[in-house]
Amino acid sequence: MGRPFLQFVTDDSPRMVCVSCGRDVASCGRIIWEGYMGAQEPAFLLRGTVNLEQTGSPRHEHLSTGLYTLMDVVCTGCKSPMGWQYLEASQEEQKYKEGATLLRHSMLKKVTS
Repeated sequence: MGRPFLQFVTDDSPRMVCVSCGRDVASCGRIIWEGYMGAQEPAFLLRGTVNLEQTGSPRHEHLSTGLYTLMDVVCTGCKSPMGWQYLEASQEEQKYKEGATLLRHSMLKKVTS
């Protein structure tokens, strides 16, 4: 087993880190939408996440805005479940979510330094 490959948020925005292990996860400047609900709890929709890996198999799920193909994501450091990635959206007006990641507020900590 090799050494883990870590990525870091490099822009000037505050960043979000995994609440469990402190690894960089995303830049606050990459938030698409803050008012999401994921699995009954508040979540962010983001682009350009780092240090996350897909786990399990893709699944089809009916959410309030349509049918999606989703894949769960976990932190690469501690394997904590963080949320999911949108692989495919069935409705044209929801295609902007494809490739974006939904991350639960409770799994993130905002860091400004």
